[in-house]
Amino acid sequence: MLRNIYHKIKRTALNNLSGKPTINVTKPYLIELQEKNRFKHQVAVVTGGSGAIGRAICCRLAAEGAIVYVCGMTESKINEVVAEIKTQLQGEAYPLKLNVTDLINIETAFAQIIEKHGTIDILVNSAGGSLRGQSNELTGQDINLIKQNININLIGSLACSKEAAKAMKTKKKGRIITISSIIGDHGKAGFTEYAAAKGGTNASVKSLAMELGKYGITVNCVSPGIVQRDEITPYQMEQIKKKNYMNSFGKPEDISNMVAFLASSEASFITGQNFIVDGGRSLGLKGD
Repeated sequence: MLRNIYHKIKRTALNNLSGKPTINVTKPYLIELQEKNRFKHQVAVVTGGSGAIGRAICCRLAAEGAIVYVCGMTESKINEVVAEIKTQLQGEAYPLKLNVTDLINIETAFAQIIEKHGTIDILVNSAGGSLRGQSNELTGQDINLIKQNININLIGSLACSKEAAKAMKTKKKGRIITISSIIGDHGKAGFTEYAAAKGGTNASVKSLAMELGKYGITVNCVSPGIVQRDEITPYQMEQIKKKNYMNSFGKPEDISNMVAFLASSEASFITGQNFIVDGGRSLGLKGD
């Protein structure tokens, strides 16, 4: 039976390019729950949980009863998401400062979670992202930035998956879900190191799924297209719409919907797959 929960999320009021400042407004969005508390008592760790997509995932899992660890690098942003879950969703959440490029930090943090709860049921590797303003063609790219990008997007997710899988193997159940990108499959000029990291993610998910399937653990990834994260103008919105075949734009909730499905018992026979959520953009890339 479907159950609806209204949750407030900050959405950006759209202005034109006349120089007027953009403003944030709070509007409700609808979460459709397949069943009440389907993740009740399950421990979920979300890296990058203070980012736009990570926040949506944390809220979605918490809304359905999961005990959520909101991981990130900036304490103030982590605490905002935790407070939101506790006050608006009446959910259970804990802040966790986590640097996914620090292997000792990962080992210590995951060990503390397992000691407290006995297991980790769901791991979502959402930490990462492209270099954006520092992107460049490979011949002009700083090798340290290349290493940094691969460490965050690929090695970080592998290290977190390693620690979570140890606990999941003992319990013989678990879900590992990694946020990838359509660039990992199709590439993009000026983003070679990011494509390498996300392409490696897509391949590693298949291999890890083969290793962990006998323990009742599924491993999948979700590849978003363009997802609205920050303030945006109507002109920019129209340009984004032209880049997919739905003439629309991706929202963080579109990604969290897929993650919630893959984390549920309904996806218990799905593993080693890459789910593309991009409005059809990767069917034939449009625009820049």
